[in-house]
Amino acid sequence: MHTTTPHNVSVTFFSFAKGHLLLPLCFFAAIIGVLEWTHTDMRLASELFHWQGGVNSWPLRGHWLTEGVLHVAGHYFVILLVLSVVIAIAMSFRNDTVKPYRKGLIFLFCSVLASVLLVRIGKSVTHMTCPWDVVEFGGSMLHSSLFARLPEGAEFGQCFPGGHTSGGFAWVALFYVFKEYRPGLAKFGLAFGIILGLAFGIAQELRGAHFLTHDLWSLAIAWTSSSLLYYAFFLRPQASKLPSAVRSMPFIKPQPHNRTA
Repeated sequence: MHTTTPHNVSVTFFSFAKGHLLLPLCFFAAIIGVLEWTHTDMRLASELFHWQGGVNSWPLRGHWLTEGVLHVAGHYFVILLVLSVVIAIAMSFRNDTVKPYRKGLIFLFCSVLASVLLVRIGKSVTHMTCPWDVVEFGGSMLHSSLFARLPEGAEFGQCFPGGHTSGGFAWVALFYVFKEYRPGLAKFGLAFGIILGLAFGIAQELRGAHFLTHDLWSLAIAWTSSSLLYYAFFLRPQASKLPSAVRSMPFIKPQPHNRTA
């Protein structure tokens, strides 16, 4: 059995954040800025709506694939994944084979939970509407972008960020799990979360449940929360044990080595 030994490397939060948070979030901000400036949300939603032949409603809203498979079944699939992680955590207290991965499993559970909860909180405090509620697509509410003032008398939409999509994107945390235990598979963990989130997101956009930026924000929240928790779980504990002079050294990418048990 191969396990990863602790990192013998200095890691400060700012050095970690530069590559794992600052650069990705700057890229994300640039994309969101362009999409907001070009009104891509409404343009894309309009194209999808008319492509479906929509008049007063979204034809694919109740379709067996978009609703039955990717929305309903997808929801239960995410629950199954979470339950699998919980079971694995419980097994780690009794099974020596699973025990070395306990910390990673707890991190994964906390990261997925944090991503979903943060999106839930976001939905409760923001005003953006779902496409199917917008007047232009057969609804009764006015569309308003995230950074625009809500028109006087308009209702809060509470449709932002994408909730269902967050259940897929939350699994980008697998990138960090594999980074700790199987570095060569880290990119596949990242791909799993992105592909699952994209599948859910595209389905929701076809149903008229969300705009494009709703789903992109869910991805940004998932990546940010998983990155912060990864630092707290795996890097901060090691850095805190080092002398202050060593902790101030530039971040060096951890090079885990294996031991045979």
